[in-house]
Amino acid sequence: MHLATPIWSVRRVPQPVLDAAGAQRLQSELTATLSHAHACFVVSGDGTTLASQSADAPLLPASTEKLLTGAAALAVFGTDTTLVTRVMVAKEPVNGAVDRLYFVGGGDFLLGTPDYQAYLQQDPQTRNTPVTPLGTLADAIVAKGVKRIPGGIVGDDSRYEQLRYLPTWAPNYRTEGQVGPLSALTVNRGFSSFVPRRIWEENPAQVAAEQLGVMLRERGVQIGASPSVGKAPGNAIELAAISSLPMQAVVTEMLRMSDNIGAELLAREIGVKVANEGTTAAGVRAINSELAKLGIPMAGVNLVDASGLSRENRATCQAIAGALALANRREFAALVDGLAVAGQSGTLADEFLGTPLAGHLRGKTGFLNGVTGLAGVIDGRSLHFAFIANDDALSERGAIALRAAVGDVIGRFPNLPAGVDIVPSPVTPAP
Repeated sequence: MHLATPIWSVRRVPQPVLDAAGAQRLQSELTATLSHAHACFVVSGDGTTLASQSADAPLLPASTEKLLTGAAALAVFGTDTTLVTRVMVAKEPVNGAVDRLYFVGGGDFLLGTPDYQAYLQQDPQTRNTPVTPLGTLADAIVAKGVKRIPGGIVGDDSRYEQLRYLPTWAPNYRTEGQVGPLSALTVNRGFSSFVPRRIWEENPAQVAAEQLGVMLRERGVQIGASPSVGKAPGNAIELAAISSLPMQAVVTEMLRMSDNIGAELLAREIGVKVANEGTTAAGVRAINSELAKLGIPMAGVNLVDASGLSRENRATCQAIAGALALANRREFAALVDGLAVAGQSGTLADEFLGTPLAGHLRGKTGFLNGVTGLAGVIDGRSLHFAFIANDDALSERGAIALRAAVGDVIGRFPNLPAGVDIVPSPVTPAP
């Protein structure tokens, strides 16, 4: 009898044996790749851990922390909740006039103008970013018969605390464009200008009121006073409103773009929902509590913000991997579906280009000076992974290179050795 496949072919070795051999190589190669840093990693396939090192070690997570924020947001709000921006008035329009319009923020960080949406389309990383259209809200106001606003537009961001930047953030985060001022009322991410360069203003609610005023004037509405900031009267009535995309899409965008403002505003909205307190402190407490309820191992996890910007944050690879694993449940699918795609979208648009992982790796990146990480999935064998590396000497270029190296090692699993390395060589019969 002639066998098409030799007795000792790797193809005849049971898959568990091949995986075990591949896991040994994976463990060895990842350990070597990350040997210069204080690092952790976890790689699993089909629910089985294939390689792991220091999985419970508390490390600076940078933006990989956003997976924890996203998991908590989906747990608290579900997939379909929306963030609502409202326009309030003291009285219904009379002969087309209202004294003041109160533009009341509800935490929708995707609210934007057409020119901002066009700006986002110019960059592969931000292309196809969804925008809650401010123009639609302006149309709704005009449809209610508003033609004159003598007292002007008042931006109301009282839903959340007025702390614009967290005290644990480095001052250069502002100047380098890592994060803008936090506000419940944010249009165009709080930028007053974004061409030729992005400029954040310190009062996002006033910028938002200005932008709404521009759009209303374009529609023929006369506005008397300059835009201002204040709070809608307690007896104000709703004139118009606009809702964000459903929460699963909001979380998707926060993850795909690693949106720092988005993560922090979600935390404050979580605080409102859980503790009736729109503060970062209340939101972070609720996030920690929700993660524990979800069964994510919280030993070694200490979060002080929701974006991962603070160098006081600590998280573990097993916690990040635990958040990823939730995506097996339909209500948490956005934790994987929303990740950037290597070589195609979001923060990974420019990484893994021209490699076998392009289009096949989805991940949440993380970077601060001296910190990098990547957590996500690779299709084919459905590998889930998380790694974090802390190394004071790590530059941004070095961080990208390290993510590429780790991704390559994981992507080659099981990276099968020759058959003779798995099974003994056949014995040649004596003549």
